[in-house]
Amino acid sequence: MSTNNDIRGLEKIIATFLNKQLQQICSAHGLKTSGVKADLQARIKNALYENYSSDPILFNSIRNTIYSITGGAPSQQSMAPPLGSGGQSHNSVRNNFYSYGTYNSGSSVPSLNQGYGNGSGVSGGAGYSGSSSRAPDSLFKNTPFYNVETRIGNLHTCAVMSNHRNSVTITLKASEFPELNRCTTDSSIKLMVFCGIESVGPQDIQFPHQSELKVNSNDVKHNLRGLKNKSGSTLPVDITPFLRLKQSNYANTVEFTYALTTKKYFLALYLCKKHSIDDLVKKVMGKKIFKASVVRDISKKANDPDVVATSQVLSLKCPLSCTRLNVPCRGISCTHIQCFDANFFLQLQEQGPTWSCPICDKPTPFETLAIDEYVMEVLLNTPDSLEQVTIEPDGQWRVKTEEPELRRSGPPVGTRIEDDDDLSILSDSYGLTNGAVGGPVNGRNALSTPSRSMLSSGLSSGTPNGGSRATPSTQRSGSHKRPAEVIDLTLSSDEDDEPIVRPPKRQNVGTPNILFPPAFGSY
Repeated sequence: MSTNNDIRGLEKIIATFLNKQLQQICSAHGLKTSGVKADLQARIKNALYENYSSDPILFNSIRNTIYSITGGAPSQQSMAPPLGSGGQSHNSVRNNFYSYGTYNSGSSVPSLNQGYGNGSGVSGGAGYSGSSSRAPDSLFKNTPFYNVETRIGNLHTCAVMSNHRNSVTITLKASEFPELNRCTTDSSIKLMVFCGIESVGPQDIQFPHQSELKVNSNDVKHNLRGLKNKSGSTLPVDITPFLRLKQSNYANTVEFTYALTTKKYFLALYLCKKHSIDDLVKKVMGKKIFKASVVRDISKKANDPDVVATSQVLSLKCPLSCTRLNVPCRGISCTHIQCFDANFFLQLQEQGPTWSCPICDKPTPFETLAIDEYVMEVLLNTPDSLEQVTIEPDGQWRVKTEEPELRRSGPPVGTRIEDDDDLSILSDSYGLTNGAVGGPVNGRNALSTPSRSMLSSGLSSGTPNGGSRATPSTQRSGSHKRPAEVIDLTLSSDEDDEPIVRPPKRQNVGTPNILFPPAFGSY
């Protein structure tokens, strides 16, 4: 009877919740968050009925989440699990759930100590979790770069300001909050400012669009908007360098100013433990994608009858830094072999977290990153100067050989090549044979028309007065020289557009008995 009374009371509370609140309950306890309001309510009710006797810890966890949304406190009855049911309190269950292993609460990510359904063999430890087990309210999500440990002070409400500016001032003294002394003794402990639009969590950080932050009258430079159209890319503000904690009675002031808001915001200060990039890289290196599974996937794609199997090129450069890979990693859900460097990827996520693969753009949260043993083997067995290798359809890799450059087509080997140093000069003189003017050449009178003599640079040049200019009528025997190009030295650049005027013919007065060839005489 008590079972029905407890669950019926919870059903009445669930009936008053909005879709967003129902989705928070489902997300917090591993239930699907899709569907209409009735589907979400039925999903939560079934979980309550199923776990009331079989898993009292989970039942109490769901029940407390429902009461935390309403702002009330559950009764002490059935708060603790029955003896012998595990010995774990509700607080420990809640803390374990909100550790970074489930940091992406909206996505179904398998635990790293289990197998994966994408065909890749992965080994490694559990997801990242901080050193502290305290999670006072779990209002904001943890990330790989920090873990929320302790809230300092109260949760401050930022009222709606649609037309004016408003400021929220928080005063901190080290004497009133002894936890702040940890910031002076441990460099990894930071005091951070968080802001969100919900009073319950976990939720992403979200500051008003127009807002600014000052600590002890010093402007804090920080991107309070995150990346455009990327929810969850806003980071908390580290104000530790601006605090004066060595003076225990000094009143540190944190002033948050905002304007033009249409909804309420909630501001809080938390002590967080930061994790360095090197520590996170070591966590990634503890998880492996086995070489055998990579080769198996390559061969499986090559054996697909609908795909023509060809070799593929694997770049050994990181697509983010354009430098050679050092720690090759990729997401376990990625189907490509190309990797990116874990160091550069985590550095970019620390500046603006998107957690998406830079190659295929699939969601790639921190817990899904793993080292690719296949690519690591290629890197270890190739010189640093090598930029890419070729992967065959059977999974074997080889160094890509460069194709020889195409040579220009030239003359056959052994052909004599002579310099084109001969010039053809347009001569104003006439052909002279054996020193006589107008001697016959091959049966024709050479004085018929002006002749153009081909003068070789190797022969003696003629005189302006018509000296001996011997021009061979045929090329030298045995020479393969191509005909020389004719260059008219009588023309100038100013006469390019003027027609060529031939000199008038001279009459033959010295040899009156010369017979002209039929081509030049009358028929």
